[in-house]
Order: sequence, then C-alpha cells, then structure tokens
Amino acid sequence: MAYLWCDSSNDLSTWLAGLEAGSPVYLDTEFMRERTFWPQLALVQVHDGEQIRLIDTTRVSQEALAPLFREHPLVMHACSEDLEAIAAFSGDYPVAIEDTQIAAALSGEDMQLGYQKVVQMLLDVDLPKGATRTNWLKRPLSDEQLHYAEDDVKYLPQVTAILRERLAALGREAWWREECERLLRQARSEVEPARAWRNVKGAGLLQGQPLAVLAVLTPWRDRMARERNLPKGFVLKDAQLLDLARASRSDRGMLSDLGLHPKVIRRDGDAILALLEEGRRATPPDPLPGPPDARQKKLAKTLRGKVVGIAEAMNMKPDVLMRRRWLESLIRHPERVPEPLTGWRYDVVTKPLLELL
Repeated sequence: MAYLWCDSSNDLSTWLAGLEAGSPVYLDTEFMRERTFWPQLALVQVHDGEQIRLIDTTRVSQEALAPLFREHPLVMHACSEDLEAIAAFSGDYPVAIEDTQIAAALSGEDMQLGYQKVVQMLLDVDLPKGATRTNWLKRPLSDEQLHYAEDDVKYLPQVTAILRERLAALGREAWWREECERLLRQARSEVEPARAWRNVKGAGLLQGQPLAVLAVLTPWRDRMARERNLPKGFVLKDAQLLDLARASRSDRGMLSDLGLHPKVIRRDGDAILALLEEGRRATPPDPLPGPPDARQKKLAKTLRGKVVGIAEAMNMKPDVLMRRRWLESLIRHPERVPEPLTGWRYDVVTKPLLELL
C-alpha cells in the first residue's frame, strides 16, 4: 500500500470532508520535545481503512487538521504522549480513543507491549526501529523515516481487529472502553499548582519547612517552563529544587554554591530568593506517605498473592489488575478506593481484597 504525502490544508480538508461521520481512523504521530515544554507535532500518520496519509504538520494549518481529532475516534497504540502532542497542536484532546496497547493487556499480554512486538506477535511481521530517534521536524524526511512512519499505521487495522475479537470472546470490550476513557480523562486533567511538588523526584524525603519551600518553588518552576516553552529541568532541575528547599541561606552566593548556572541566577535569582522567603513563612503541606511499616508489608504480601491468583485464573498479568501504588493506597486507606480500582476492577479484584482487609 503506497502512502499519500499531504502538505496542503486544502487537500486535507477535502479528504476529511469525504470521511464518514464518526468513523474511526488509525493514527500515530511523530513529534519533538527535547528542548521545549510543549511537544512539537511534526507528522501525523493516518490510515482511514483504505489509504495511508502522512500529514506534514509543519505545513498544514491547525484549523484544517483539527476536525480529524474532533470528529473521529482515534485508534492508536500506547498513545499517552501522542495525546499531548495532538492537544498542543490542535488546542484540544481527541473526542475518543481506542488504545491497542491497553487492548493487548486486557487480552492477557504484558502491560507495556510495544507496537513492533504486537505486530510481530499477531501478524509475524518484523518492523525496523531505525528511525525512532531521528529529527522529525527536518525537511525533507528521509526514505527511512517515511517508510517507518508508514509502517506505524499500516498494520494497525489488522492488529485492532484481532485484539477486538479476542476481547469480545473474553467479554472484556466494555473494560477496554472504560480504560480508554480513563486514559483520556487523565490526559485532560491538570495537576493543581498546590500539589505540583508531589511530582518532584525526591519530594518524599522532605517534611516541615523545607517541604513548604518546595511547595512554593515547584508551581513557579512549572509555570516558567510553560511560559518560556522550555523543559522544566531547563528552568530548575528537580535536584536543584530539593537543594533550594533545604537551604538555610537566602543570598545569591548560596545560589551559586548550589550550582545554579550564572544565567539562571541573573534571570531568576531575585524571584527564587523571594520564593524561598515565602516558603519559609508558609504552612507545610502534609508530607508524602513514608515506606510501608511491618504490618503494611505483611498485608501487601498477602494481597499481592491474592492478585496473582486472580490474574492467573483470568490469564492476565497481575500488574494489569493492580499497580503497587494502588495496593499501598488501598492498604493505608481502605475507605478511599483509588479511582482505577473502581469500575470493572471493583468486582474482579478490589472487592476480594477489601474482604481480606
């Protein structure tokens, strides 16, 4: 199947107008994010069931491409990062998704099964990986890149059909819909600024006033990254946030001693010092939970054994049913069931575990 190269907004609009309303399309994206906060969408590969189009998002307009995401369910594989790139380009997330990685997991495969592996497993086709880390914004794209991009959607309709049939035979199609809706909700949700510190690597090591400082510094760092369109680490790295939170001084010499780049100190030094003072006057948030105690470890071992037994009986991988953080949360607060353990998982695994607790 030969692909069509599409770099004209008019041609794109004409094609979209001819698609059946609400029909699913099989899609993948290529984007770059090494030096920006927002992913830069470089290419959209679409299989409409008959033809593959490689859409050059450096040339077509947002207005021309947006109806594809707004009016058609998108079938993708491992699409969480693709959703970010789509939203950054079009201004919104797709109307609906079907993720074939999730479908594979619900049918008994590993949770993180990659596209190349699922194609090999289901269709006995080996796909090359050579163009994965190339520059997708540079034009013209090489033949290797173009064929790689084409392959990313060429087999997606066949893969989807096989996985859908498997899920139907197992009675798990509704589970797939629920998981895909959950993934889309998570993509749409934004971290509250007051809770942003919880995503800093090493935040669990802090408590008291250093934690209050971290809770003030982190939203500022994240906001600057968005406004300047830079990776968060280009503003302040997580390790630097922790060092600043622990610091006892508030002067430019301290910033230099902690290893902040002179350019960062010139640009942001006054703001950082003011935030340190603000954090030292603020009320600390509750710290992150510490490691499980002896009783919780014993309970976790018992409950994990129950999960493994349930998973084996269903021919599923245990981590598809239960993640470690969900289990630890359930043990600490059985009265507050984590959201992923509601829905289809509740009767399958959550209820049996609560009965044991």
